[in-house]
Amino acid sequence: MQKDKVKLYTSHHKPSAFLSSPIIKPIHVGKANSFNEICCDGDDSGDNISFKNPFYCELTAQYWVWKNDISSEYVGFMHYRRHLNFSNKQDYPEDVWGVVNEDVISSTYEDKFGLNEKSIVEAIGEYDILLPKKWSVKQAGSKNNYEHYKVSQYLHIEDYQAAIDCLLYLYPEYSSAVKEFNSAHDGYYTNMFVMRTELFCEYSEWLFKIFNELEKEFALKNYNAQEKRVIGHISERLFNIFIIHKEKNSSLKKKELQRTFVKTETFNGKLNPAFSEKNVPVVICFDDNYSLSGGALINSIIQNGCPDNNYDIVVLENGVSVRNKSRFFSLLKGKTNFSIRFFDVNAFSEMKSVYTRAHFSAATYARLFIPSLFSNFEKILFIDADTIVESDVAELVHIELGDNLIAAVKDIVMEGFVKFGALAHIDEPKNMAAKEYLETVLEMKDTQQYFQAGIILFNIAQMQKEGTYGKLMQAMKARNYWFLDQDIMNKVFNGRVHYLPNEWNVYHGNGNTDDFFPNLKFETYMGFLKSRQQPKMIHFAGENKPWDTPHVDFFDNFISYVNNTPWQKEVYERLTISSGRTGIKDSNKNVLLQTKIKRKLMPFLNKFAPVGSKRRQLMARNYYRVRRLILG
Repeated sequence: MQKDKVKLYTSHHKPSAFLSSPIIKPIHVGKANSFNEICCDGDDSGDNISFKNPFYCELTAQYWVWKNDISSEYVGFMHYRRHLNFSNKQDYPEDVWGVVNEDVISSTYEDKFGLNEKSIVEAIGEYDILLPKKWSVKQAGSKNNYEHYKVSQYLHIEDYQAAIDCLLYLYPEYSSAVKEFNSAHDGYYTNMFVMRTELFCEYSEWLFKIFNELEKEFALKNYNAQEKRVIGHISERLFNIFIIHKEKNSSLKKKELQRTFVKTETFNGKLNPAFSEKNVPVVICFDDNYSLSGGALINSIIQNGCPDNNYDIVVLENGVSVRNKSRFFSLLKGKTNFSIRFFDVNAFSEMKSVYTRAHFSAATYARLFIPSLFSNFEKILFIDADTIVESDVAELVHIELGDNLIAAVKDIVMEGFVKFGALAHIDEPKNMAAKEYLETVLEMKDTQQYFQAGIILFNIAQMQKEGTYGKLMQAMKARNYWFLDQDIMNKVFNGRVHYLPNEWNVYHGNGNTDDFFPNLKFETYMGFLKSRQQPKMIHFAGENKPWDTPHVDFFDNFISYVNNTPWQKEVYERLTISSGRTGIKDSNKNVLLQTKIKRKLMPFLNKFAPVGSKRRQLMARNYYRVRRLILG
């Protein structure tokens, strides 16, 4: 079998932009220490030292390749935003650190610096090794390489000296190479190179033998996270010593290339299905505060799942703790047809400038990025974290959508807002009632078609054909919205919705089951009551949550999925604290203060400012203005 000419690996430790050439392989360094996915393979399979990444940096990728993948004639390494310039033009302007700065990874960037197979193979030619252009430490004010290590922040010269001592103990013949590098003012920095595979194996054997010896000889001495990267820093120096020695004792055909640096971090990765067949993908989004709710939801999915299906659960997380991530994995113990993965929503740079209000956070926009992140899927089922399911979610995933873009449940609360003339809260001077807002801003001819985003089945395949993701981004950037991403989706998906039975998004009522919903159209109210008889998904929307008070509808359903999970004790403690003591029977005691106040004031408010009146609209608008000033 003929070997591939070259394989280059780029080291990534977080979601970032991947280069498009198939011979450039992204690798997740330190994967053994992370519960999160970044859309590429990790360095934690086979023979590996992935757990050492905080100390060894990108060397964990080098070790993995050395032990697991030397199937090409040449092997090379770059970083997630530092690359070699493989083009014929090697005189681009450089900064003081000897790198060519570019704004962002793009096709233009790749073409400019020859980051494609043809240019890379041509650059390699018959050379033994391609190196980054030498950089002089005088640019940083240092006299020589040894002094530069000594004066650099976060580095300790005794560590480097310990490594040199180990090197000379194992390989005394390297003495002159050590002296030459330490006294020189320049060198090959950043651990980037392309080598013949035989040379790479020789170098790796030499390097990791030194570090195995070093690990016996030194300690970290309460180092911080930056100082702990010591092995990675030392390896940059040892690499130069190895090259100097090889040049002295053998013919080494080498070539120097410029280095690039990408200033703006972006993300272009894609997740793949966890299972090759019968994959049921479910996406949930929450932060650490909602971990206990997410735990109940995931447990409900597990308990109602079918052994004939494979459930691919992806959590779009925003700061979920390592402790809670570990708890989620414990729910899947012994269940081979379930997978859970985590992905950091902050990878989407567009969310840094989105509009938020009231209790909504930027993370709520994560649903808009599903068509991009999951573009390799056919369908994706999204479920809100403040829900539980009482049926097999695979039932939804198997629905035929035709050319509809989503499946969702109509929003009967919005129907009430339209009927009662509620004001749209969009931080604009003009008062706009719900009906006018839906018709003018969301361009909905029929306001009864507004859907609730607590559960959505995305037709990813159809969205890929139509470029729907771009339309979502365009709408997101166009203006501020009342219900943020839910409104954006209603605007973009309008007329392309398969409506699910109400049983798939049953409101728990938030403590006002008997005062808001009976005022809707009688047909809608009857549908609401019917859906509550045998709900398939229960949505705890609103301020009164079952983990804060037991006196809400469907509390027993929720608690049944919390019992025997790692969050059981936490939920019961919260309920005890919220009641002030155990055994409270007064149903009003455990409702939030703001809800109790509203219940007291509502009869007077309805008399003074009836629902739908201009006076009611004006009061509501001023109330939310004051609330935003107080709560932010």
